[in-house]
Parts: sequence; structure tokens; C-alpha cells
Amino acid sequence: MRLRLSILVAVSLLGAACASGNAATTPTSEPTTSNPTTTSIAGTSSTAPMQASFVGADGVESTIEDTSRIVTLSGDLTEAVYKLGFGDSVVATDVTTVYPPEAVGLPVVGVGRFLSAEGVLAQQPTLVIGDTQTSPLVAIEQIRSAGVPVVILDVPTTFEGLYNKIGDLAEALGEPARGAEIVTELRSDIGAALSVSPAFDPKPGVAFVYSRGPDVMLLFGSEMTTRPLIEAAGAIDVGAESGVTGTVSVTPEAIVAAAPDVVIITSEGLQALGGEAGLLAVPGFAETPAGRSGNILDYPEGDFLTFGPRIAESLALLIADLSSMLDDQ
Repeated sequence: MRLRLSILVAVSLLGAACASGNAATTPTSEPTTSNPTTTSIAGTSSTAPMQASFVGADGVESTIEDTSRIVTLSGDLTEAVYKLGFGDSVVATDVTTVYPPEAVGLPVVGVGRFLSAEGVLAQQPTLVIGDTQTSPLVAIEQIRSAGVPVVILDVPTTFEGLYNKIGDLAEALGEPARGAEIVTELRSDIGAALSVSPAFDPKPGVAFVYSRGPDVMLLFGSEMTTRPLIEAAGAIDVGAESGVTGTVSVTPEAIVAAAPDVVIITSEGLQALGGEAGLLAVPGFAETPAGRSGNILDYPEGDFLTFGPRIAESLALLIADLSSMLDDQ
């Protein structure tokens, strides 16, 4: 909830095409298995032995021999790679990376959902990490044909899926034990957040709306990373409840019919609309229970839409904000 500062992000959220293919992986031209990469984990230095192969979510087996120059193609992957201790190896990211601060100043290769092989190869990567929304497939194949392994991971829409993704990434990087530690920590943090979640009766309906101004208004539903957060916070995702899969453009009729008790919107989107008054001026919103009560919550895209290692923080904040807002009414 933290998949950003550009209209390209709005477009990228619409790209749900799964990248797949049967392209064979070509090992890097200068294997370095005899000189394993040194990485920093939790402030210490450790040596990560290279593994022979990893089969990604696209069914392609990648031979991973060198992790010294990594390109990440989504913000959550960047955060996870840093969390695993490979931050010093990341040489470029895509535009959705907003955390950690050390990664923000790195070269940007564009948008992972609209990949340019040339932009990635210009960074001379030894490993590229993407997910099943990375596209087009031809760009992935071009990178692989150049001798660079491309690891493709699933896009999780559940907490269990997130745990599996971190484990898979850790395996690909040769750090399965560290991955297990992170998953254990994440489970504990999410459990701690849920332990103080109130049992709303009835459960409030929450709509997540993505906006970059009046011309870009999207209602999120099932198969989006916002749904597990909303439901874990004890609420109902009215987009998913209305039958929305992925995203749909917001219409006055649709938002009124969804009848959210609370609307969540990105801080960037709310600012582009001119604040809460601007959102409520969009046809339909003022007629919802959320509009009549002024129940509007906004969070930075980099926190709420990135389904990665910091997700427990987003969940805890959402639970606290919903509890405070609804207890006062």
C-alpha cells in the first residue's frame, strides 16, 4: 500500500499484464562464482555464495552468478533487496522506488510496466529483478539475450503472498536464512498491529481511490494490494465488494452505489485535487457517507501502495486512524 511522483505511475497501476515466457537464460559472460559478492546485512558484512539457478514466477530458470550490479523494477522489490542486505549492489531502479533514501538518488530506468531493454542494459547490470507485471515480454527477452539474468517474482495481493515473495527473492539472492528472518519479523509486526485492531460492528466500508487530479480517478478492488490492508484493519473494501477487479474509473454512480464510510486517497492525489474540498467537489463523493461525514484519509503513495517490508507500519497507521475517526462518530 506504500507496486509515484509522476503521471506514469497512474498508468503503471493499470498495467496488470503478467510477464511470462520461455526464453532461455544465458549465463553472464564473466562468471564470478569463485568470488562471491560481499553484502551488508543489518550493518554487518557477509559473503553471499552464488546459487546455480532460480526458477521465477514466469517459469524461466535463471543462472545467477553475480549480484554485484542489480537493477530493480518496482519499489517493493527495491525495499526488499535493501532489507536483504544487497543495497550496495543496487545500481538503478524504476520510477516507483521512493524508499529507502539511499535508493532514491540512483539512476531510474523508467517504469517497470513499460520496460526499455536499452535503459536497463545501459546500467551494465549483472542481475535484473522484476515481477509478473514487468512488461513488455520482448524487453525482458532482450535483456536475457544480452546475457543478463532476469528474475521474475509474483505480485502478491495477500500477506501470505508477500511472505512467499520475500522468501523467493532471498533464495534468488542466495540468502534464504536472512529471508526467513525477515518474514518472521514481518509476521510478528503484522500480528502486533492486528492485536490492537478494533472489532467494528458493523464493519465500515472503505474505498481506496487513486487520483492524479480530476482526469485520473480510479477505484481499486480485488487483486490490488490495498484490499488486504483494508480488510486486515477490520473494514470492508467496497471496491472489491462492488465487484471491481483491479481498477475501474470512478463514476458518480459507482461511488454513490459503493457508499463508502471512509475514502482513502493518496496524499499526492488529494493535493492535485485541491484538498478535501476538491475531492468532495468531484461528482458523487459528497453524496457518500464518507463525504457527508468528512471521513477522508490520505497517505503518501510510497507508504500505502508499496506492498513490501514496511507494510506493517502502514497497517498499524490505518488501524489507528480508522479507530480514531470512527470512534469519534
